[in-house]
Amino acid sequence: MKILVIGPSESAKYANSPWLVNTTSQSPHDWTIELSPFYLGPVSLYDGRESKTMENAWQFAKVYAQHIADTGEPSSAYWQWAEEGWANPKAVRYPMGKGAKPAYSYWAGERLSYVDARLKVYWPLYRDAVARTSAFERLLTLAETAEELVLFDFDGYDFEARRMSFSDVLLNPNRSMGHAFVLKAMLEHGTRVEPEDIIGAALPGQQLGLF
Repeated sequence: MKILVIGPSESAKYANSPWLVNTTSQSPHDWTIELSPFYLGPVSLYDGRESKTMENAWQFAKVYAQHIADTGEPSSAYWQWAEEGWANPKAVRYPMGKGAKPAYSYWAGERLSYVDARLKVYWPLYRDAVARTSAFERLLTLAETAEELVLFDFDGYDFEARRMSFSDVLLNPNRSMGHAFVLKAMLEHGTRVEPEDIIGAALPGQQLGLF
């Protein structure tokens, strides 16, 4: 079984593949829409908090300059903004507008860089939410029979064709990591796969401000 992750730049090459699965919210197939972070949820956060969607759990964990108190911690304005975002049943991909750069992500008392947040927040949130869906069960069955399963994601890309390792994808602070990469890891290593299983080492300590 071979599993590829592709993005828009490779979509034409695999357009006619019988094993192409669009994992995004814009999929033409009803069952695969359930794989999108836009529709996964509700998900548990920390300290008893909950987000209606996995996408908003991720986006509203990001702290922008206008939401930072003099102490460097999230301000009261942040908490109001985040709670409203987590309560929103509609996914919001760019809550501060496209191109806005957060200072860090905040999770259970920790200020996290982009890469650390990807590994400690995004990865487990998406993995655990999608593992409970019927869509993932169907994807598992498909992977057992597919000669070459192709997962399309807007933030995906064929890293192997670029001579990159999976670790390179996870640890790259300059490029988004789409949820299809988590799906690939789950299909290849099991539903409880951790980033360390891919990286082969302890979680890295990244510098803040790499968003």
